[in-house]
Amino acid sequence: MFGSHEPRVICLACALDADTAAAMAMGMAHALRRQEQKVLLIDEIALQERRQLGGLPYRVRYDIAQAMENDIPLKRAIQCVEPNFWFATGLRMARSYQNRKLRNPPLMDRLTAAEMHFDLVLIASTHPVEGVLRHYAREMQQLVVTAPEEANMIRALETIRTLSQHSDCEKIPVLIVGGDTAEAAREAFEHLEQASQTMLEQPLEYMGWIPAVTIPFETDKSADPAGLILPATLYAKLAGYAMQL
Repeated sequence: MFGSHEPRVICLACALDADTAAAMAMGMAHALRRQEQKVLLIDEIALQERRQLGGLPYRVRYDIAQAMENDIPLKRAIQCVEPNFWFATGLRMARSYQNRKLRNPPLMDRLTAAEMHFDLVLIASTHPVEGVLRHYAREMQQLVVTAPEEANMIRALETIRTLSQHSDCEKIPVLIVGGDTAEAAREAFEHLEQASQTMLEQPLEYMGWIPAVTIPFETDKSADPAGLILPATLYAKLAGYAMQL
């Protein structure tokens, strides 16, 4: 039922509102499994930040952190929910890390020991924690997704600061979603790249622009990241970007 090779691990770090990030991760995972990829999606996006989506897309009894604390067998925290698609939640991972409860070995080694082999493990987060990422895998690829609005760019820079601790000075790919034009998206990326180089000495790579409609802020000066109305074609494009990483 499973393959035999090591999975690729991708951290999908979204500098977007929680609802948009959760929808993007789910759509991307489904697009990948339709390409015959065996995908494990680990959803780390906080429930209290989701406004439109009332909970997790699939019922799970255990958090992946409980397996990483050695409280339960790993297989009890991972559910097969569709052909080629497995789901787990990592909502407790950051808290368990802060409380020093996470135990070695990393998740990828545990998957091998449990004979659970995937093509791709997708970790979706709006607030990635560097120490948590190390407990998932020793090496992983990263993709930062942001909108060109100022609040999103501020969160994107904070996210890049976290990921830079895991990047070994390699370029971090950034995808811009939303905004009026491709030129505006490119300009937003250049501002982000300049800030990243100046403050973090972290190089970035421009992955491109995907059009999407921005949901207006309740106030012009809101500090919350903008949400997006995602086009149906976006998920296949995201899957394509993931395969290029």
